[in-house]
This record gives sequence, structure tokens and C-alpha cells, in this order.
Amino acid sequence: MAEERTESLGFYEMLWDCDHCDTKGLLANSQRHCPECGAKQNAAKRYMPKEGEERRIDGHKYAGADRHCPACGSPQSARAHNCTNCGSPLDGAAAVQGFTSPTPAAPQVKRGRRWWILFLVLALLGLAGFGIWYRFVRKRAATMTVTAHRWERVIPVEEFGEVSEQAWKEKVPRNARMVTCRAKQRSTKKIPDGEICKTEKQDRKDGTFEMVKKCAPKYREEPVEDDWCTFRLQRWRELPEAAVRTTGTGLEPTSPTGAPEPNAPAILGSRRALAERQLYFLDLGKQSCKVSEATWRKYQDGGSVKVLVGASSGDVDCDSL
Repeated sequence: MAEERTESLGFYEMLWDCDHCDTKGLLANSQRHCPECGAKQNAAKRYMPKEGEERRIDGHKYAGADRHCPACGSPQSARAHNCTNCGSPLDGAAAVQGFTSPTPAAPQVKRGRRWWILFLVLALLGLAGFGIWYRFVRKRAATMTVTAHRWERVIPVEEFGEVSEQAWKEKVPRNARMVTCRAKQRSTKKIPDGEICKTEKQDRKDGTFEMVKKCAPKYREEPVEDDWCTFRLQRWRELPEAAVRTTGTGLEPTSPTGAPEPNAPAILGSRRALAERQLYFLDLGKQSCKVSEATWRKYQDGGSVKVLVGASSGDVDCDSL
């Protein structure tokens, strides 16, 4: 990422107002004393001119009024080692405070004294939250009867065949056939598209300021295309409709029969069985919970079980078993 570029637009005079006769808009670099009353410039009260009213100046190395000579009190530049008026050393001379160009503040939206609206909105939100909790989240303890143990055992079945798949070109398997590719957007990239610039006024502490232009690179996004491919491939894929299953009630589940061999060869059209999957359900009244085998075997038909239920809906919280 490119760094911010800085460009000097030149040097300009700051302004000051006389503290004694209230003369306005005096030039801070070239008018060190008030032309009306002769009062010295108060360096602490310099300010920037309005936009479009700046007066450019080349500036001199030893021009300035950013500190005062301890001996004669005349204004001196921070770059001077001795007073240009009396020649005294400027060691220990206090520097004036620099001026920082303020950043325009965001427009303030006038707000009326309608704090009660905010209070009402918060109260309504709190009431709505309480209502949701009371109606849908709140739970209570209940005792229910186990009416049945149900189970289901499934043996999934895979078939070896030819399927159509899609992938980016570098992801296409080597054994893929009938590969066709087309251009498709995969990502975006940033392209330089000029600059975003702002101008700052930097106080040089000698009655002048420098206009500095700071520019940061601007970018636009352009699409990056790649090859998106469609191809055919021979592989195993699960056939949900061919799964072999059995269901029942009681505590003695049985495995389904009629499933193909698990070690069938990879020949077009051949099928093979996968590992058996087991599901267990407890019926509690008219409701049912899917549970682990350990929980399923923990209870007996007709036995009582303590659970949590929705305080309003009465729905069983199966995680509480």
C-alpha cells in the first residue's frame, strides 16, 4: 500500500489583532508592532486568515516573533541564538504556543428536551423482551411418563457411477473427463485510481504558516477472472432412496437386512453398504425426544421422569433429560 504523499504549497503570513487598540487583521510576520498604537504583537493570539485571504511570503530564517528577548523584550525567531535588536543571548527565552489549524467540526443536530421519548422506547423494548422471555424462554419443572421407546436403524448405500461436478481449473481431478471451462469472476483486485487530497495549515511559530497538501492513494476494484470448469467423474455417491432401514419399539433394536456387501468393487452401477446408523427416541406423552442410547436405556416404559418444559407452551426441553 502506497504511503501518503506530502506536498508544500508555500508559506503564508498569519494574522493578529492588537490587544490595546483592537485593530484587526494585522500581518503576523511583517507587522510586528501595531501601526495604529505601536503596541507589540501578542504572539499567543495569532490566527489563520480566512480561506482565499492568505498572503504568501518567502520568509526569512531569522524573521519571527515566536519568543521574546529576555533583555529588551523584542520579538525574535526561534532559529536565532541572539537577539537581533540588542544582541543578548536568547538562552532560556520562552517560546510562544503554536497555533493548530482546527478541523471543521461536524454539524451539530439540535436536540429538543425529549428525553422522555428515549425513556419510552427503552421501556417498550424492555417490556417486549420480558414478554418474549415469559412466553417463549421461561421454563418450569414437570414430571412426565415414558410412554414408549422407539428406535430406527439405517444402513446407507453408495453407488459407483458417473457424476457431473464443477470446480476451478486447478481443482479439477486428473481423472476427470469431458472438461469444459468458461471465464468466471473469482475475486477482485485493487487498481490505483488517483488520489484523495486534503490541505492543512501548519504553524511555523514565526508569524507564518505553511500550506501543506497531503494526498493518499485512491483505489478502485476490478474483477479478476479465472477458469470455472464443468467435468464428469466416476466416484462413489450416497443414494438416500436406496438406504435399508428398520424401525420399531421396545428395548431390543434389530439391524436391517438386504443391504449390499460393504466391499463391492468400483464398477459402474455397483453398490456398497456403509456403516449402520442408529437413532433412539423417547416418547413422553404426546411428545418425543431424540436422545443418546445411554439416555434411551436409562428409563423404563411407564416410568416417571423429571424434565423442564416451556412454562407457557408445555414443550419438553429434551436437553434436560
